[in-house]
Amino acid sequence: MIYVMHNIMVFDLREEQHTNEDLWRPILRRHISYFADEDSLNGFLTHVGQENQFFTDLLDLAGSFIPGDLRRPFAYWNFVQPELRDLVCQMTNLDPGRRITARQALNHPWFRQDS
Repeated sequence: MIYVMHNIMVFDLREEQHTNEDLWRPILRRHISYFADEDSLNGFLTHVGQENQFFTDLLDLAGSFIPGDLRRPFAYWNFVQPELRDLVCQMTNLDPGRRITARQALNHPWFRQDS
């Protein structure tokens, strides 16, 4: 949706060095950067559970943003129409309990616009 409306591929990894074994890391790190807030990340970690082998990796990824390599939350992309930002943020919420369903997405005001 972001690509279609703004020609931006948020998960394009051509510029980054990676191996096939760790491909999930830069993709999930970008997802955290663009779409996670503290509540959704905590909800996702609760959903995953501390006993999951990836729990610590997720914590490390979330804590890996340093000055000069800051997060870029999609919710603050002012050049994107507010209704589209709201829809995308609801669809990409990391917390499965707070993420909207496909039916709810299709009923979102952004889809009901005249243009």
